[in-house]
Amino acid sequence: MRRSKVTPWLWRYGAGTASPTFVLAPFGGGSVYSVAEWTTDLLRDGHAALAVQYPGRGPRASEPHARRMTELATHAAADLLRHSEGPLVLVGHSLGGVLCHEITLRLEAAGRPVDLLVVSAARPPGLNRMLPEQVLAMDRDAWRSELSGNGFGEQHQMARTDVLDLVIPILRADYLLMSRHHRSGGVVTCPLLAIGGDRDRRVTPDHLTAWRELTSGEFTTAVLPGGHFYYRDQLATFSGLIHRAIAASAEFGYRSG
Repeated sequence: MRRSKVTPWLWRYGAGTASPTFVLAPFGGGSVYSVAEWTTDLLRDGHAALAVQYPGRGPRASEPHARRMTELATHAAADLLRHSEGPLVLVGHSLGGVLCHEITLRLEAAGRPVDLLVVSAARPPGLNRMLPEQVLAMDRDAWRSELSGNGFGEQHQMARTDVLDLVIPILRADYLLMSRHHRSGGVVTCPLLAIGGDRDRRVTPDHLTAWRELTSGEFTTAVLPGGHFYYRDQLATFSGLIHRAIAASAEFGYRSG
């Protein structure tokens, strides 16, 4: 699908103008290229998507990594307010799910609510898995163990030292973002859908259910077969859950704006 740069922070997939516009946030270590696989089934009937491009990788590889989740969210929300119109549906995986929550808070504070927030394989911000000092202490073998079997990349690639040495600085920066991100409260008003895999070692069904406390709107959770990157083998099912949640929000009377 055609991809074009809108701003350094936002890249557009598709040229449609139908509502809603999807906002896609990649997982830790990912870039705008990482969410391309979502667009085939997610963008229907002339929809378009705006993917969030983090600094320090992909087309922004020469820039320093962000140090705070709030920094990413503030920049992304500001550009969304300037470069999008109409209803929004925010979808983020892992780090991207937590980021989408922060972006939604900023959009709602600016008077621009979203129609749906989708957090995939993500713990709520109060349930961080690691401390910054633990992340900084990880050597190459620890990172290899961390990535082993979680679906981040091909197993034979993750076993290669040269590949690991390329991805570890990006992963370290993103893990530090997550480990430093602590928030009490942060309740959004939009409907929230939390999805995960039943064999995810990092995000359990209880973590997904905990998102219920962070929305005053409709809350739905779904657990699909698979690990942390469960969606890769069932993209149509993943997209179907999101579209059904959008339809349910409309049926229950939720309207953005």
